[in-house]
Amino acid sequence: MKKSKRKHPLYNIILAVLFIALTAFVTACGEDEVVVEGAISVPDDFSTIQEAIDAAEDGDVILVRPGTYNESINFNGKNITIRSVDPDDPEVVTGTIIDGNGVDSVVTFESGENENAVITGFTITGGSGNMEVLEFEIEGEMQQIPSFYGGGVIVLNGGSPTISKNIITNNVAERGGGVLIYGSSPVITGNRIHDNISTGGGGGIFLAYASATITDNEITSNSAGRSGGAVAISGEGDAHTIFEGNSITDNRAENGGAFSIFEASPDINNNSVINNSATQVGGGFYMIMSSPTLIGNDISDNQAGPSGGGVAIYFESSPLLQDNLIIGNNATAGGGISIFINSSPVLEGNTISDNRASIGGGVVINESSNPEFSNNEISENFVERSGAGVYIQASNPVFNGNIFRNNEARRNGGGLLALLDAVVTLSSNTFDSNRASEGGAVHLSEGATLQIGDPDDNTYQGNIPGDIHQE
Repeated sequence: MKKSKRKHPLYNIILAVLFIALTAFVTACGEDEVVVEGAISVPDDFSTIQEAIDAAEDGDVILVRPGTYNESINFNGKNITIRSVDPDDPEVVTGTIIDGNGVDSVVTFESGENENAVITGFTITGGSGNMEVLEFEIEGEMQQIPSFYGGGVIVLNGGSPTISKNIITNNVAERGGGVLIYGSSPVITGNRIHDNISTGGGGGIFLAYASATITDNEITSNSAGRSGGAVAISGEGDAHTIFEGNSITDNRAENGGAFSIFEASPDINNNSVINNSATQVGGGFYMIMSSPTLIGNDISDNQAGPSGGGVAIYFESSPLLQDNLIIGNNATAGGGISIFINSSPVLEGNTISDNRASIGGGVVINESSNPEFSNNEISENFVERSGAGVYIQASNPVFNGNIFRNNEARRNGGGLLALLDAVVTLSSNTFDSNRASEGGAVHLSEGATLQIGDPDDNTYQGNIPGDIHQE
């Protein structure tokens, strides 16, 4: 009689575990092929990425395996996807390198590519920009400006490619150290753009006459010789450029440590703009003749030299600032915000707090500017001299429904100081526990005028040495 062999009770369990492990191994080994079935492979099919592009047709996918590819590439009008084996794996992205070796832009879109032209999952480095002759409006006239543009990536001629999940680093150009966008509307999302250099403007990104969508990027440690350490924006595109959900930190420039905005109206919402610096004006933002919308941003711990630690609003600019945190910034004048030269911003619902300066700890307003402040909290600001909350000179601001609290001036005007033909309108504001040598809440120097209701509908409490002092 044949003896039957009985399987050990653990046999089926072990077999199931081995099957699952083997399946996972096979899936992992074959993941590239499954995800990008039918892809052109580099270096398997072609030794360089550009050779693969030249052989590709619209809709193709080029899969690039880890390694360093010493070349610059041009999409040449082809709406194809060029991707690493796993754009979501940081090790793959850092290990799949396109290195321009100091020659030209590393990646070029110049032939009207659309959103189906995609580059994703690479480290893009070693670019020095393409020599281009581009037109810019200067003093009312369009002028041709030859320059090296777009060290890492350049997008021209109405293109709208998708640039995602890349590291763009250690590129150099005269304009647009990391990325240059001219007259185009790309989507730039989920990238890390760091340690790029522009000798002119836009250390990280330079946009001109563009309508880009720029979301969820980390833009850090870039520098510009002139303006826009992280981002420089010049001129309007067909639609507003959108910046949303980006982290913009540790960038530096002469003006506009993070952003420089010239004659443009981008929508800049829900970004972190932290610890950027300008040797001159605008640690976080510097704008000229512009009307951007800034909503829900964290603008903190930025610094500038003479003016505008957090935000500098200059030369007939009229932005909307709404629901932003403007905290811990510093400059000589206007630690949080400076408003100069016929500018008329609207500020609603912002927190302007813990900023420092010699004058105008929270805000300085000067040279025939006419801002409107409503429902802001202006608190905990400090100055070595005068106007801890707000310093106003030769301008006509309106304040309605704001809270001035715990601001401190070593000299005059804990909450607010006005001088030199300033006309200040105050209604329904609260001045609480502000401190100064004179004018704990409000100090008016000779020539300044205060317009308040009769009876005064502002609220005053705990201001030291008193509420309103007029010379």
